[in-house]
Amino acid sequence: MRKFGSVSLLAIGLILWSRSPAETQRTVVAEQIEARAIVESVDPPTRTVMVRREDGSLVSIKAGPEVRNFAQVKPGDRVAVRVRLGVLAEMASDNAADGPFTQSGIASRAPAGAKPGVVTSEAVRVRVTFNAYDGKTRTVSLTLPSGQEQKAVIRTQPMQDFAARLKAGDKVDVTFARSIAVAVLPAQ
Repeated sequence: MRKFGSVSLLAIGLILWSRSPAETQRTVVAEQIEARAIVESVDPPTRTVMVRREDGSLVSIKAGPEVRNFAQVKPGDRVAVRVRLGVLAEMASDNAADGPFTQSGIASRAPAGAKPGVVTSEAVRVRVTFNAYDGKTRTVSLTLPSGQEQKAVIRTQPMQDFAARLKAGDKVDVTFARSIAVAVLPAQ
């Protein structure tokens, strides 16, 4: 399985989206993005599909060998993409067996004969050490498991509230989750 970001970039995820209220020991943030397109043309020998996005622009997409049922894709078909991103910041457990970094993922694709589709989900958790938070500049300082210090501006109130409750030396587990669903639907 491939990683979807370096550990230092993961720590920066603390600055991301927020839709949920802050909790005493945990803060959850999430965002969902949806996009739609129409298949304009299909080139079977190169496994390339040209799609027209909602803004009218054309995008060429090359379907790899893992895309099952490619022959089912036809001009006029609709492509729907949903991406969900989330970050969970919580006080780390005292369980040393958890380790500083974990990763997991799952994937599923369309059954044989159906229009192509895929759902993938990945989650990465990194344990960081909280160093400081400056409420005036909204800047947090963290130390990664590698020992590298990272600073970032926290842009959302719930994450700012969470950081303000921490004290130097606190261990925080930051979990980043991403799921992607792609479906090819018949033309209307």
